[in-house]
Amino acid sequence: MRRLIFIFFFIFVLQNYVQAIESSDRSCFRVSDISGWRALDDKNLIVWSPSKSHPYLVKLFNRCPGLKFEDTLVFKSSLWRTCSNYNDQIHTRHMPCSIKDIKEIDAEEVLELINTFKASNDKEASENENSE
Repeated sequence: MRRLIFIFFFIFVLQNYVQAIESSDRSCFRVSDISGWRALDDKNLIVWSPSKSHPYLVKLFNRCPGLKFEDTLVFKSSLWRTCSNYNDQIHTRHMPCSIKDIKEIDAEEVLELINTFKASNDKEASENENSE
């Protein structure tokens, strides 16, 4: 019985160690250090952590309705930092949204993303006006 308990304990520790190694290759940020965020659409947002000089592009698995209009987001993570794994989520007033990917980006990419999504949203809005 002791041997069986030891084997399960060893597997559990080894699994957590492998996950820690895999997550070290990914972009992560500390939830407590978030200094701001901006939703680009219902599936993408930029998060600054720990300051405006450290932006991250956060992509969600599915649409998170109303994300662009939220005043407050709650980041829930399985550890002390948020990474690209299935357990980490962003909670809005309406629902939890699972994080698909986090990528550290630079200030130039932030501007490009904001302009790209703004142009896409403007085009969509004008198409909707023309169809009515």
